[in-house]
Amino acid sequence: MSGGNCPETPRQKMIGMMYLFLTAMLALNVSGELLKAFQLVDESIQQSISTVNSKNELLYTKFAIAEQSNPAKVKSVREEADLIKAAADSLYNQIYALKVLMVKTVDSEGTVDNFVGADNQDVAPQIMITEKDGARSKELKKKIEEYKSLLLSLVDGDSTLVENINRTLSTESETPSQKGDIKRSWESQKFEHLPLSASFALMTSIMSNIRTTQADVVSHLLTKIDEGDFKFNKIESIVIPNSEYVIRGGQYTAKILLAARDTLQDPRFEIGGYMPDVVNGKALLKIPATSIGPKNWKGQIIMKGPDGKDRFYPIEHSYNVIEPNVVISATKMNVLYEALENPMEISVPGINSDQISVSMTNATYRKVGSQYIVKPNPGFAGGKAMISVSAKINDRMQSLGSMEYRIKRVPNPVAMVNNQQEGKIRKNTLLAQSGVFAEMGEDFDFDLEFDVTQFTVSTIKNGFYVSETSSNNKFTDAQRDLIKGVGIGSRVFFEDVRAVGPDKRTRKLGTLTFVID
Repeated sequence: MSGGNCPETPRQKMIGMMYLFLTAMLALNVSGELLKAFQLVDESIQQSISTVNSKNELLYTKFAIAEQSNPAKVKSVREEADLIKAAADSLYNQIYALKVLMVKTVDSEGTVDNFVGADNQDVAPQIMITEKDGARSKELKKKIEEYKSLLLSLVDGDSTLVENINRTLSTESETPSQKGDIKRSWESQKFEHLPLSASFALMTSIMSNIRTTQADVVSHLLTKIDEGDFKFNKIESIVIPNSEYVIRGGQYTAKILLAARDTLQDPRFEIGGYMPDVVNGKALLKIPATSIGPKNWKGQIIMKGPDGKDRFYPIEHSYNVIEPNVVISATKMNVLYEALENPMEISVPGINSDQISVSMTNATYRKVGSQYIVKPNPGFAGGKAMISVSAKINDRMQSLGSMEYRIKRVPNPVAMVNNQQEGKIRKNTLLAQSGVFAEMGEDFDFDLEFDVTQFTVSTIKNGFYVSETSSNNKFTDAQRDLIKGVGIGSRVFFEDVRAVGPDKRTRKLGTLTFVID
């Protein structure tokens, strides 16, 4: 899986054999403490990612505010920042999907955050290096290089940023520390001869590097916008409401400020009938919401000009007061089932459905009338889907929030004969049945069909265990003959019952036991 670019010398072959021997010994002695250390490192990096994500959100918020003040100047740079976000999100999600694949390979019921097999040293190299001739590693390296090239094309030759990006997103092979050492490839460093928990920590580190370099370059792009271009060429008033929609009984809140502020003097605010609080040139306006319907307020901001005379800047704004609306949900029920079309209601009080925009991670959706049909992507059971909602308000899209849903596998159905799972049954009744059927439990709300693909009928006859197998859900002639030959009080077993559902996966449904009555 790895090696030098030149023919090996006898010394290199000897070193390689010793390395493999040492690796084999380590594989037998990966301590629980070491695995726990890798997991702690992984968790620490994930916390760091959360911090950087908050920084990125703030940077994009600053872009939105700057573009509102001067669209002509900011739009092209903001579009570059959006390109970075799209590329970073795609690469980040690709690595997360690889984590899910590794977890499902080693532990079909596990999740990325909780799985059995942290000490496994075979799955990571199998998926990333052995299978498909290493296609997944090649694709990942290609995406990292494309992302790196995009970042480098936007940093205007900033030597510090260039050096940091090249170092942080490097996919180069390892440089041997001393003469004669074997040169290890990038994928070998990340996935070969390591417990799975260590590979996960390294993959999380790459995800952190993606978000960190995103923040660095977006911050660099933000500095390209010369604030002087739009700070003094036009002074205009700005209102930043907490919300365009207010619940009756609540309170409308808005920040009021001038786009350009002289630090040597604070502006004065005159809002008819209300006295806003002014701090550092910014006014916080609070209006009690006592009745529903559209509302409007007007006023003016007063600032002394260079000639010492007052300059007046009119300001007004509208908002809506709506009836209270409550959404109560059990957080542990935030579940989407893999391979199923999950119906979902998505609405925003006071906003028409055609103004609402929905986006999802790790799932696709289609709209049927006023309902959304959500289908998680295959292979993401045990993972999570983030559903985000935004709406067009005052001619611009605004984010209204998001909700995280767990993706679960459809539970196994229950095998039944004559609508029974066990107990006494008359021989004639049993022989009158056509076969074995799989039904979902009563507490599962989806109407699903599972097809039984095989089952075995067995019993004890003359002191010997005898059995007959069907390759579908129907009784074979041999199985019926076997049942005909048992007497009252005999036990008949339906074993190795298997069924296939909408996800095309074979499920083992256990054993049914009946007593001939």
